[in-house]
Amino acid sequence: MFRRMFAPDSDLMIVMSWITDCIFLSFFWILGCIPVVTIGAATAALYDAAFFAYRRKSKHSWSRFWQSYIKNLKPSLLPNILFLILFALGGSIVIHLWNDAVANGSWIVFAAGTTVAGLALGVLSVVFPMLSRFENSCGQLFGNSVRLALAHLPRTIMLAVINGLTLVVCLRFVLPVMILPALCAFLSSWFVEPMLRPYLPADFYETLSDD
Repeated sequence: MFRRMFAPDSDLMIVMSWITDCIFLSFFWILGCIPVVTIGAATAALYDAAFFAYRRKSKHSWSRFWQSYIKNLKPSLLPNILFLILFALGGSIVIHLWNDAVANGSWIVFAAGTTVAGLALGVLSVVFPMLSRFENSCGQLFGNSVRLALAHLPRTIMLAVINGLTLVVCLRFVLPVMILPALCAFLSSWFVEPMLRPYLPADFYETLSDD
């Protein structure tokens, strides 16, 4: 019984492997984000590694994270700077609108501003997954992300919800930071991959190696 329970293909070991990957990939992402200018490379690597770990059942997702991280370091620098500027600007606007709503009761303006900020977050949620799949200039990367996000608006809204909730929880609590980043990347892949699929080679998903 115990031998069967601890067999590599048992349900218990599959769940344990899933949790372990989630913890380590989240930790790698945090480690990769420490220099700040590498947040883009770390996020692209996390998305790629989480997709392969959970959707393709890859056995080498940890090494894949670092391979993708190194590969995307240089291409992600300029997009990362633009991403941080837009993210900081959007966050400051939402905070300002919240304070104004509390002080003056302008909740309609706050709701409208939050909706726009949410859509912007959905667009930004496509940028680094796209970076992990394609080689684009910074302008092409953001331009294509906007076009894809608007063309798949329901998916974009779901991405905004997933990433927004993850951000709020991670800012309020410490412990979830060790598992939510990878979980967020995994959930996001269900909405991002259908956007990217038409622009990838026809056999991309069939020829992915699971090692």
